[in-house]
Amino acid sequence: MDKYANQIKKISGSEVISPPQSVELEEIVLGALMLDKDLVNKIIDVLSVKDFYRPQNQIIFKTMVDLFNRHEAIDVLTVTNLLKINNEFENAGGATHLTYLVSKVPATFYIDEYIKIIKTKSKLRALLSASYTIGRYALDESQEIDVVLDLCEKEIFQISKDSISDNFTSVSQELDKAFERIDTLKNSDESLRGLSTGFNCLDNLLGGMQRSDMIVLGARPSVGKTSLALDIVRRSAIKTHKPVALFSLEMSKDQLVDRLLAAQSGIDLWKIRTGKLQDHDFTSLRDSMEILSKAPIFIDDSPGLSMLKIRTKSRRLMAEHGLSMIVIDYLQLILPTIQTPNSVQQFSDISRQVKGLARELDIPVLVLSQLSRSVEQRGSNAKPKLSDLRETGCLTGDAKILNADTGMFVTIKELAERKTQDPFMVYTMDENYKIIKKPLIKAFYSGKKQTYELILKSGRKIKASGNHPFRKIEGWCALDDLKIQDNIVVWDPDKQGDIYWDEIKEIKKLSVEDVYDATVQDTHNFLANDIIVHNSIEQDADVVMLLNRKISDVQSPDGENNFYVCINVAKHRNGPIGERDLFFVKETASFAEIDKSREDFDPDYIPEMGPEELG
Repeated sequence: MDKYANQIKKISGSEVISPPQSVELEEIVLGALMLDKDLVNKIIDVLSVKDFYRPQNQIIFKTMVDLFNRHEAIDVLTVTNLLKINNEFENAGGATHLTYLVSKVPATFYIDEYIKIIKTKSKLRALLSASYTIGRYALDESQEIDVVLDLCEKEIFQISKDSISDNFTSVSQELDKAFERIDTLKNSDESLRGLSTGFNCLDNLLGGMQRSDMIVLGARPSVGKTSLALDIVRRSAIKTHKPVALFSLEMSKDQLVDRLLAAQSGIDLWKIRTGKLQDHDFTSLRDSMEILSKAPIFIDDSPGLSMLKIRTKSRRLMAEHGLSMIVIDYLQLILPTIQTPNSVQQFSDISRQVKGLARELDIPVLVLSQLSRSVEQRGSNAKPKLSDLRETGCLTGDAKILNADTGMFVTIKELAERKTQDPFMVYTMDENYKIIKKPLIKAFYSGKKQTYELILKSGRKIKASGNHPFRKIEGWCALDDLKIQDNIVVWDPDKQGDIYWDEIKEIKKLSVEDVYDATVQDTHNFLANDIIVHNSIEQDADVVMLLNRKISDVQSPDGENNFYVCINVAKHRNGPIGERDLFFVKETASFAEIDKSREDFDPDYIPEMGPEELG
């Protein structure tokens, strides 16, 4: 008797009633997944392992999800192979059950209805389980009633929260609601190779946003990264008429639509939020709504998304509408797929998945990222650097890197100080723990940081910042989280280049020193002092843009100073780097371009912000 049967017996006093289930439909869906690859996105988007009642079917579906995450085909052979690797083949029913599943599939025309029924049965079982849990809470009179009510509410809320379908909302569908809420209270450059950002100064530097690129937009809080990302979404969608997906893990769609309307109309955002508008504002508002209603912008404001869900939703939207770009706000709010307390490993995995999404869909993915507090620690006028990206670690300048072509050692400082950053072949570790050759594309100075010396049992030593990742058996781990007697990966060139695990003997705190980092193609790690060290999010990104606020002498009507934002293209894998300035319009929480080529250019000039300029 399973747990649901026990619960039913306690509720009904009978053992005859079966828990809600449809094993037959579960088997049809599993069989269909192995026969029709076009159903994968649709089914995995909606169903989860716990939606299947029979344990055999849970094991098989989990195996299919694992194959999906590896971008491998799902059929009888691949499922069988992975089940055997995981020692789950017999638990899943063996070859007989898998063959039966495939032979059982009728026409898949009604597959949506089958999925709906399975999901419904699953929610009913969840309600049954929740009711039993709630009953136990109610019988525990030692708890305060408010605590009990909160626990009970969470049980029910979690059931309704689990579904991730129907979260995309077209902006055109939201505009009528936005108008009611408010009432009650450059054309595309076709010569660009990539997708226009809507800002000529950025397009001229980047050549537009290129297909398959991961673009990181980094800044400290309140500098304007969300406003800039929204401007790029709005301007790009209006000018190119190409669909854009915006995953907002922080702001709601109501807040985003208000910001879009303010930026497009030039009306003060606070007036829109409070409904304190003049009659002439409504004319501008209606004109802006008409423009935005034709812009193919799709918003998903579901909180707590993982990259698995983002990828599945993106694939689905690409199939239904086509996509030209994805924007994610922001990186640190994405839930990790890897369940480990190791934040470095989680962050690295998310970063790789973002890049993988860009490559899979062959479109640019713009992801926002918080910068570390190191920016403020360097002073009020300090410019952000690549090393300020969160979870970024660095090495001291004396770290030795072996030239894989010549066999000569070169320090990372020497590599960073080269006038020309030509590719430099180094040794790196692949996914199979094999040492291979890959080009080090760039080495760079990362500023000054507190450093530590890591001393291993073999006598190997390396100095690094506290957040620099090293490879443990469990995965990548920041130096700050390493302990004496932990084992990390090192390389022994005297033993045919094999890797082995070396024990940490001592960790010494040193001083604040100049530190450096490097970018290695594909593998995200390199050998320094014969120790495997990892790169950061910057490794995966094709373009990194860092924002820095510059105060203007011109004041807003409220008496506060406006400001410019310097956009530092600090990394551009396939193009030039440089800086571009945009003016931040506080009233509309949007950016305006500055024409610095004019002889009469005034750095304190505030441009007029009508709908035509913003559109």
